[in-house]
Amino acid sequence: MPAQVSRVYQLGTIGICVVAGLWTLFHIIWDLGKHTGDDLWGPALLVLFILALILAFVRYAQERSALIASTPKEEYPEPAITRFFFATAGAAALWFVVRMNVGAQWLIAGWEKLQDPTWGTSGIALKGFVNGALAKSTGAHPAVQGWYADFLRNFVLPNVGFFSFLVTWGEVAVGLGILLGALTGIAAGFGVLMNFNYLLAGTVSINPVLGALGLFLCLAWRVCGLIGLDAWLLPLLGLPWKPGAAFTSDGNLRALFQRS
Repeated sequence: MPAQVSRVYQLGTIGICVVAGLWTLFHIIWDLGKHTGDDLWGPALLVLFILALILAFVRYAQERSALIASTPKEEYPEPAITRFFFATAGAAALWFVVRMNVGAQWLIAGWEKLQDPTWGTSGIALKGFVNGALAKSTGAHPAVQGWYADFLRNFVLPNVGFFSFLVTWGEVAVGLGILLGALTGIAAGFGVLMNFNYLLAGTVSINPVLGALGLFLCLAWRVCGLIGLDAWLLPLLGLPWKPGAAFTSDGNLRALFQRS
């Protein structure tokens, strides 16, 4: 990549991430403070996403030849553009903006439940939600499928306090994991699981959009948290089929923490 283009990309990446991160922090404080005014967080992230996408395509244009040349010799090789966006650091800023959107929405939703006495182990709110979902499972065209209604009736309702606790703290944990970039793919996966259950219970709301964005974060698990804690956690922990520095004896652990 030419030095001038590389410099523009680096400065653009830093600027986008700083603005997105600070604005998201302000949005979380603003929202949890029960302010009713619009802080324009959503439109701002959309603009930042578009800018990050443009920067990513500029870098992809510079790296496309190298990506094609390094394509593994497979019967059905992964396209260069897919490898760039889902497996290289060039798209990290793009995923950072997506993370700010998804993570903040999960964290705010979970925190509001923590402050609500009808959630938590009391299970009052979740019981009402489940009963509402069960009401949608009848009629000629039910919004809730019969097998899922049976799951709610026979498994969730008898243990509603436990599931209420899981939902509340699960949303907080997913939000923090995605925002901080800590095991981002796993956090996003649990978020998608909750979106999936909300949809099966007949609640649309923002679940299709949030679930779709979460799926993209799952697909980009190798790089979506690089501007975050995953830059250290993934090399440290590794994968089930490739142990990280914490589970090997080749001296890489010290080097990991000494990197700048």
